[in-house]
Amino acid sequence: MNTSPQLVAGLLRILRQAAWLRGGLIALSLVLYLAFLPGKSALPLLLAFAVERAVFIALVSWDALRQKLGASFLPIALGWLFVTPIVEIAVSILAADETLRAIGMQADVLGVSSPLIWLVVPVVLAAWQYGRRGLRIAIAALIVEHLALGVVLWSGLQFGVSFVLNSAGRIAMLVILGYVVMLLVEAQKKDHAALEQANRQLAQRAATAEQLAESRERNRMARELHDILAHSITALSLQLQAVGALLDHDPAEAKAQLREAQVSTRNSAHEVRRAIQALRATPLQDLGLAEALRQLCRAQAERTGAKFDCAIGDIPALDPLTEQTVYRIAQEALANAERHAAATQVAVALGVTPARQLRLTIQDNGVGFDVGAMPPGHFGLIGMAERARDAGGELTVQSESGKGTRVELEIGVV
Repeated sequence: MNTSPQLVAGLLRILRQAAWLRGGLIALSLVLYLAFLPGKSALPLLLAFAVERAVFIALVSWDALRQKLGASFLPIALGWLFVTPIVEIAVSILAADETLRAIGMQADVLGVSSPLIWLVVPVVLAAWQYGRRGLRIAIAALIVEHLALGVVLWSGLQFGVSFVLNSAGRIAMLVILGYVVMLLVEAQKKDHAALEQANRQLAQRAATAEQLAESRERNRMARELHDILAHSITALSLQLQAVGALLDHDPAEAKAQLREAQVSTRNSAHEVRRAIQALRATPLQDLGLAEALRQLCRAQAERTGAKFDCAIGDIPALDPLTEQTVYRIAQEALANAERHAAATQVAVALGVTPARQLRLTIQDNGVGFDVGAMPPGHFGLIGMAERARDAGGELTVQSESGKGTRVELEIGVV
């Protein structure tokens, strides 16, 4: 047998329950014996059985002893359960007299009332803990001890035939029971192994999705930084050229151009700082999507003085890519409302529709714009659309000049 000291979950509890049940039955026998047949010769035998039960209960209930025995604990306990029913029957019948027969202590070796019924416990536990090998050893032990009992109790050919037939039936019943338990345990182990494998694969996929989301985020931010710097540096270069050309014959206009260059430089620096800030650790890791969105709204409300209505409903657990997509699109849409729309009221809503779609809506009362006349290379809206597409979602932007802007994202959730 496997000598691992690690017991299958639940096995020790069953072993202890069986020990206390057997102990309770012998205690009941003692009480009945003392009440109805005091002074008879069966008392020493009953007391011997009671001592045996008490010692076994101590063996399986004393944790310090079990830990000290280690790998030997379970084989000792199962061997004890295999041997004691045979010894009990042999001793009871060999010592039997009229008193023993009167109280049923002369065991019915051929019937279900026999102490041999307790052999079901070690057979089941051996199959449970050790599988097929444990069941084979249990079957061998059953055959050997029945043969030994037959030799001890042999009283003639008629007894031998009856004993063999009944023993064969009993062993077959116990083997079938142990086999069923073994199959159930094997199926449970396979299911457990499959579940662990699925959990490992799920963790690997989640890690891959997170890495993919981070990679896409870095690529997008790299494009955004490139666009910001390229645009601002080109504009600054042209303005400085104009300042140089105007400096000699129109100093006033040169100063005006220089002030515009300074404003453009400050704006570009602000955009670069915002982009770099977005590259840092996302609040999603610390706060979760819902609270990160609320914090985003609070921060912008304090910074701009705009009135925010932030309605975040109950949302299911989302994969990292979806969470990243929702948060970044909300971040970009709110940044646009701050930079370009001059909005005084912003409404942010996130929830799950009856069609199991995660819906993010951001509505502002800003100046709006003509969606069909957007200049090419407007990286903010392009980046939002790319994010939505990569996550399997759909982004809709509705706006008119003077009527505000509505950004809506829908992504399917399981």
